[in-house]
Parts: sequence; structure tokens; C-alpha cells
Amino acid sequence: MKKINKIFLLAILAFGMLNIFRSSVLADGGSTPYGPHIPEDTGIADAVLFNIVAVSAYLTGLGFIGVSKFLNSKIA
Repeated sequence: MKKINKIFLLAILAFGMLNIFRSSVLADGGSTPYGPHIPEDTGIADAVLFNIVAVSAYLTGLGFIGVSKFLNSKIA
């Protein structure tokens, strides 16, 4: 038997043995002493408005730079 076949069969055997002894875990949260997870407010809804203002300010700044370069080339 070739060496690569032995490695392949060993990997399949190891994977099979790990799956045989695996137990299922249910994520119902019924057996925990802690309460349910309540996510914190991160303010992502406000970030959308910030992104719109930031992109428009960036584009306005690029426009001012473009106009000033254009006027500078016309003057010189």
C-alpha cells in the first residue's frame, strides 16, 4: 500500500472514531443558572448617519481640492 493511502485511511479512521464518541449538545439554554442573553445597544443605527455625513464631507473636500487645482492652473 502506498504511503499516501495509509495516511488517507488513518485520517478517515481518526475522523470516524471522533464522530462515534461525540454526544449531541442542545442549545436550548434550559439547564443554565444564568438568564437569557440580552444584547447591548451598540449604536450601529446611528453609525449609518455618521457614514453618510463622513462620505459627503470627504467628497466635498475632494471637490474643493479639484476646484482649487483647476483655478490654480488657470491663473498660472
